[in-house]
Amino acid sequence: MNDHHYQHINPEPLLEAMGGDATACRHMFGTFAKSAPANFARLEAAILVDDAVQVKREAHSLKSMTALVGAGVLTELLKTIEVQSRAEPAQSAQPRLAELQSLFAATAAEVQHYVDQVGVAH
Repeated sequence: MNDHHYQHINPEPLLEAMGGDATACRHMFGTFAKSAPANFARLEAAILVDDAVQVKREAHSLKSMTALVGAGVLTELLKTIEVQSRAEPAQSAQPRLAELQSLFAATAAEVQHYVDQVGVAH
């Protein structure tokens, strides 16, 4: 596929699930690149004001997106945040915000690299 070593995503499972269709896989990664930043911004805003209901909703939605692109570490962190936001009483995700921001930025950059690399190859 390409010679880039990914640290935060693993595109192989999605590529395999799509029968090796790199164009279709690129489209899915492109959808993430376009949609995920807005979702992350909503999650970030909800965390900053400790809106547990919104944190749960946005973490759940973003978790599905990150799982699709093979961002295992970020997906697990989002799962933890989602579970904590459902707790009674809900636990604040603010202590995890810096880690979340860092992982999301790294994941988004790798997704964009994948989109760009596969786009060049075809």
